Amino acid sequence: MIIEEQIEENLIFKVINRIKVKYQRKIDRYILYKKSRWFFNLLLILLYANRIYNIGGFYIVTYIYCVYQLQLIIEYFTPLGLPPVNFEDDENEDDQFQNDFVELPTTISNKNELNDKEFRPLLRTTSEFKAWQKSVFSVIMAYLCTYIPLWNIPVYWPFLFGYFFIIVGMSIRKYIKHMKKYGYTILDFTKKK
Repeated sequence: MIIEEQIEENLIFKVINRIKVKYQRKIDRYILYKKSRWFFNLLLILLYANRIYNIGGFYIVTYIYCVYQLQLIIEYFTPLGLPPVNFEDDENEDDQFQNDFVELPTTISNKNELNDKEFRPLLRTTSEFKAWQKSVFSVIMAYLCTYIPLWNIPVYWPFLFGYFFIIVGMSIRKYIKHMKKYGYTILDFTKKK
């Protein structure tokens, strides 16, 4: 009885592993095609927007999707090794970190072997490819949620729309504060030509 359960668990583990490997092989083929990947993502977003427009509902799902995309963008533009941009009231923590020096990572090993004059871009918390994967997954999940009537909660959408822009404003303010605190800009992620 115990041996049979172990064999079943082992078989399930092998099947799941095999599916993961096949998925990874499939998805790795698209790493080099950056513009095509983002065009595909844009196409999915337009299909989702068209569905929402035609149905005239699922505004909660759209709101959650948009907030997740905002969080993903902030995560993409946050350097590796820094604490995440949080939305807690940390007014007291600002005074504590004013004199602290934080060295932002520019290499994975963070060795100082390279010439100091050489430009080295910051490493991102989330790579471009992972950000694309998360974005595609989230739009597919949001699209699938539109087929579940449970998620079609009646809500006055202008409130959600306005509240989303309030959240965007607060997030931008908090992110600018985070950039000033740790001394980086969005341009630090780009390569110098």
